[in-house]
Amino acid sequence: MSERTRDLLVRGIAAAKANSKDEARFYLRWVLDAPDAETDHIIEAWRALAQVSDDPKEKRECLEHVLARTPADPEARRELAVLDGHLQSADIVNPARLPVAGAQPVAPTRRYVCTQCGGAMAFTPEGNALTCEYCGQHQWLGDLNGDDAILVEQNLIAALATAKGHSKPTATRAIQCQGCGASFVLAPHTLAANCAYCGAAYVVERIETRELIEPDGVVPFALNRDQALRALLGWFRAEKLSLRGNPVPPRGVYLPVWTFDLAGEIGWTCLQEENEVWRAASGSRVVYENDLCVAASHSLSAPLLAAINTFPLDALAPYDARYLVDWAAETYTIAVSDASLVARWRVFEREKKAIRNTMLRRYKDLQVSSARLTVESYKLILAPVWIAHYRMQGKQYAIVINGRTGEVRAEKRARGVRKFLGWLGNA
Repeated sequence: MSERTRDLLVRGIAAAKANSKDEARFYLRWVLDAPDAETDHIIEAWRALAQVSDDPKEKRECLEHVLARTPADPEARRELAVLDGHLQSADIVNPARLPVAGAQPVAPTRRYVCTQCGGAMAFTPEGNALTCEYCGQHQWLGDLNGDDAILVEQNLIAALATAKGHSKPTATRAIQCQGCGASFVLAPHTLAANCAYCGAAYVVERIETRELIEPDGVVPFALNRDQALRALLGWFRAEKLSLRGNPVPPRGVYLPVWTFDLAGEIGWTCLQEENEVWRAASGSRVVYENDLCVAASHSLSAPLLAAINTFPLDALAPYDARYLVDWAAETYTIAVSDASLVARWRVFEREKKAIRNTMLRRYKDLQVSSARLTVESYKLILAPVWIAHYRMQGKQYAIVINGRTGEVRAEKRARGVRKFLGWLGNA
């Protein structure tokens, strides 16, 4: 870029900041017409033109010019979210200085009571219904929200611009386990319970009344306690473990999970050997990822959290509180902003590996860029798991049973390593 064109850009941006709109347009249009203008400077010129535009149609056109060159540009995407009504300017916050949440009004709680005998109702996997604990009457959930019920994806850019994308809210009627620190939503009538993760007993003495950010969807339980117990005993037999491991009966809990949709492309450059000469090469891979799951809490170990990737999301239903009647649901402790970085990193690492695997010639100096990879949207869902424990040689191990499929994942004692170490000691 020539000094003259650079000077025009500086003058145009300065005029835009001073709100001298006509002067800004004059200089910035010159920049866009300059034959020596570089891509980065063209982007800044379009961005400044969007800033001084009062016409929504013209502003949208300027922002789309920015996104045509940098699809992941957060500022342009945020401004488009405002134009589309997905984000209010008054809600935009500085992530480094989030507002301190004050006391929230108490959210009303609801008990589900049998219309026949007045007994408490509980959600049961059989038949997808609420069932009276006393007389057995069913209240069929069926299509909970009518024929038009759909799951709505949330705009991530809009969420990250507000406190919602960075906060870790505590749900109404939430209690924190003193044993492992996990936080759960409890049914209104629950007075005592055991933690699903560590088994510690606790009594509800204090109820949190902060605002609940409601999940977007839920994968309902399909396995009841007896079926989960059979899956647990089947795993014990398959692992040739005796019941002296004292397995704790499984407890059902809804696990919070973020799902993300990603799109864009991964570009790469390198040097490839051709006829003993190193030549420059480049390319890209188009990426589209739908409903990539990321755990929304740290309650389970990494090997057990892999179970969230096996949930059949075709069973995902719009969130309805009745699915949680008499079931514990853990509140999320990982903000969507942090989880989105995990999702983006996973896709990037996967694509880097794929790029290396497609190289047919020797290569060096491989550079891979994720600049055009965007996390488009997200959902918060609840996934059903049965959690059990067993003890072996004085140590407790966790077992997770998929509440839809019955698949079992478990922490295991490192028998092979211990046997090898014992052999070394006797050698």
